[in-house]
Amino acid sequence: MSGKLFKDKRVLFVVSLAVSFILWLVVSLVLRPIGEVVVQGVGVNVNVQSGILGELGLSAIEGAESTVNVTISGSRSVIGGVSAEDISISPSLSGVTGAGVYNLELKATNNSSKDFEIVGIYPSTLVVKFDKYIDKTVKLNYAISGEYNIPDEFIQEEIYTNPSEVIVTGPEKDLEKIKSALVEVSLFGDYVETIGAMGNIVLLDENGTRVDYNPEEISMNVDMATVIIPVHKTASLPVSFDYTNIPEFFDISKIKYTLSTTEILVEGEDYNIDKYSDIFLGYVDVRDITLDNSVMNFDVRLPEGITARNYEETVDISFDLEGYVEDTFNVTQINIVNVPAGYKVTSNTSKVAVSLIGPEEVINNISAKDIIVQVDMSTREIRRTGQYRIHADVFLPGGENAWATGTYSITISVKEQ
Repeated sequence: MSGKLFKDKRVLFVVSLAVSFILWLVVSLVLRPIGEVVVQGVGVNVNVQSGILGELGLSAIEGAESTVNVTISGSRSVIGGVSAEDISISPSLSGVTGAGVYNLELKATNNSSKDFEIVGIYPSTLVVKFDKYIDKTVKLNYAISGEYNIPDEFIQEEIYTNPSEVIVTGPEKDLEKIKSALVEVSLFGDYVETIGAMGNIVLLDENGTRVDYNPEEISMNVDMATVIIPVHKTASLPVSFDYTNIPEFFDISKIKYTLSTTEILVEGEDYNIDKYSDIFLGYVDVRDITLDNSVMNFDVRLPEGITARNYEETVDISFDLEGYVEDTFNVTQINIVNVPAGYKVTSNTSKVAVSLIGPEEVINNISAKDIIVQVDMSTREIRRTGQYRIHADVFLPGGENAWATGTYSITISVKEQ
C-alpha cells in the first residue's frame, strides 16, 4: 500500500515542497541566521521647535513631509517583524544658519526594543526649505467691471471695501513680493440703493501683477471681500416749527417771521428719505417772544439714517416785530376756576403786573380791565388746607392781537367749607 502511495506524483510533489521548506528553515535559522530587509515608507521627522531652528524662528516650508526606505540587518526571526514605526529618521540641522534651501544628511535610529541594525538609508539626504512664518497686512483695493448707472436724483458716495485690509500669512521671503490685495466684482444695470458686491481676493506685487502662490504655504485671513458703493437719494426738505401757549382767540398767522434756512438738502437710503416731508426744528413758546428776544435759535436734529449735504447746525427764526410795543398792566381781575368740592379757594394776590406785546395801535387800545389772570385748580392737586403758590394764565377775552410775555403765578389760600 505504501509503495503505491509514493508512486503517486501528486503525493511526491507535496512531499518535495515540505522537504524544501524544512531545508530552507534549517539554512535560514541554523546555517545563515542573519539577513537584511528593506523597510519602506519611514517618515522623516523635522522638529521645527528644537535646537537651532527654534532659536532662528524657522519652520520647514517644503520637504518636511517625506519618507525614505531603510535597509536593516539582524536575525531573520526579528527583522521580519520590523515596521516603519520602529525607526525614526531625523535630518542633521547643524548647517542651517537661516532661511533658505538645504540638502540635509539623514540619520536613522532604532527607536524600538527589537534587536536589529541599520545598514543604509535611501535617499540618504533630504532637500528642505526653511523660512520664517510671518503675518503681513496689505491694503485691499477694488476693481469694478461691467456697466452700471446711478440715476440723477441719487448720489454715489466714496467706494470702499469690507474689510479694508487683508492679513497674509506665509514664509517671509515669499511674502516680500506681495504688496497689495484686490477684490474684483462685476456690476450691471441701474442702482437706487447702496450696492454690496462680493468677490474673490487676489494678491498683487508692486507692479499690480497677480501673484501665484501655493495655498498650502500662504494663506489669508479672508478669501472674499465686499465692495460697497453707498448710493443715496437726495431731497430738499423744508424746515418747520410750531408754537406753544398760543393765547385763546389769537391769530398766530399775524406774527411774521423769517428763517435763516428754509430747506436742507439731505441724503439717505431711498426708503428712509421718502418717510419725511420736512425737518422739524421744535417749538416756540409765544410767551418768550419779546422785543428783546425776537430771534430763536434751534439746533438741527436730523432723523436717523439721514445726513445733510448743505449741513446747517442751527437755524434762526427771526420774528418781525416792527411796529410792536410792550406795556405793563396791573391786572386786578383774578379768576379761580375748577375749585375742588369741599374747599374754598381765595387769592392772596390783589393784582398782577402783566406785560403785553403787540402792534402799537392794539396795545394803546388795551386797558387792565381787558385782561384776566386765571388760575385753574384742576391743574394742581389739593390734599390739605393752607397757602399755595400756583401758576396763572393770562387771557384777553376780546381777542386782541397781543400776547402776554413771561410766566405768572399767584398765592392762594385753601380752606375747607
